Amino acid sequence: MKFKFSLEPVLKVRQHQEKVQQQKLAEELTHKNKISDLRNEVQGKLESYLVNKEQHKVANIHTIKTHNAHLIHVNDHINKLQEQEDKADVKVEEERSKLAEAFKKLSILEKVKENEHGTFEKNVAKTDQNFMDEISSQSFSR
Repeated sequence: MKFKFSLEPVLKVRQHQEKVQQQKLAEELTHKNKISDLRNEVQGKLESYLVNKEQHKVANIHTIKTHNAHLIHVNDHINKLQEQEDKADVKVEEERSKLAEAFKKLSILEKVKENEHGTFEKNVAKTDQNFMDEISSQSFSR
């Protein structure tokens, strides 16, 4: 006799759902890391710009206005990237919770499968033992 899990199709669906959730989480983490890297890059460029600016003395009002406009633009860009990173953090946490839920559902089904398999093994052992008892009783009665 071969063991056949009664909920095998459901188990396969749950395994697939878990894989899909893992992929979604990986995509969200990659997206978040790209935003974070871009924000860090922009911040690094701003810091190097400020260091270079301090080395060169500003000569006229037009140059001061240009530098100020550039700083405002870069700070706005950094703030937007920070907002995007915060939204990505929220999405990552949502995907993590979905993955945890999928894992719970899968582990429940795996436990049910283990229990069913244990019951099957016991029934097979009992059937085998009954068969052996029948054989021994028939040979003893002869």
